[in-house]
Amino acid sequence: MSFVVPWDGVYRVENVAYFEQNIGLRSHDIIIAGRHEDATDPRIKWEVKATAVGEYSKITIQSDSQYIGADSEKVVYNAKPYEWNVSYGDVGRWIIRDPASGLLMYLPSNDDGAEVQLMQEGGGDASYWRFIPLRPPVN
Repeated sequence: MSFVVPWDGVYRVENVAYFEQNIGLRSHDIIIAGRHEDATDPRIKWEVKATAVGEYSKITIQSDSQYIGADSEKVVYNAKPYEWNVSYGDVGRWIIRDPASGLLMYLPSNDDGAEVQLMQEGGGDASYWRFIPLRPPVN
């Protein structure tokens, strides 16, 4: 089965369980956090690039020269490129997995500023993400 993956563009990365909660940054903080689309200084635009495309794609997620990554089973923001495994969950629903630990990226609550975390399987919709294009993909 073949899937069209919407990589190589600029996106908001929105949580499926918590409508309008996006991956963003707290002001003056390096911690990746859930941010409501209308939040002050949401920083929710991410450049997504595919490093491998298929049923199990690999992507990097960055803003300027900083990347979303994982370190010691924690989601971090740093200058080192980091490849995430991404797989198709259902129409418009994607799973973002840390390849080192096998854990899924998820958002534990609807609170604005809640930290995006990593967890085992079983997080339900909180561990699925939508990629909302802000600039069309180039592939």
